[in-house]
Amino acid sequence: MNTPANSLSQRPGPYRGPVSFAALAFGLAGGPLAWAIEVNVGYGLASWPCFPGERRMQLPLYGYGWSWPALVAILFAAAFVALVALWVSWRNFQQVRAEPRREDGHEDTGAGRTRFLALWGVVFSGGFALASLATGVAYLTIPRCGG
Repeated sequence: MNTPANSLSQRPGPYRGPVSFAALAFGLAGGPLAWAIEVNVGYGLASWPCFPGERRMQLPLYGYGWSWPALVAILFAAAFVALVALWVSWRNFQQVRAEPRREDGHEDTGAGRTRFLALWGVVFSGGFALASLATGVAYLTIPRCGG
């Protein structure tokens, strides 16, 4: 395959300077990691005080009253982190999407790695923000010990 050198794209990202790797990584992984922490820590905080052994208790164990406020705090923190990651990804996507025209008149649409990662950061962080909120609704509406 012989392609003239002047027809090759200048990607990866000749204008990717305004978007840092850390911003792309946080936008892409912030929402999923926040949700994973919410689910794993929330499961322990919601279930262990009610199921410390083989039998379910009617009320949480004495001395574990702090676990409910901690669960709610983790819920809000995870949703906040996912929403911040969504905002960072959206901002990254807008910065890469608004690339200037190149000198040769060809419009570079930002279809390289930077735009791809920013777009998937929007998708992942938005989806996991919704998942965090849905998990939060479940934690807040379902009785802890069923008693």
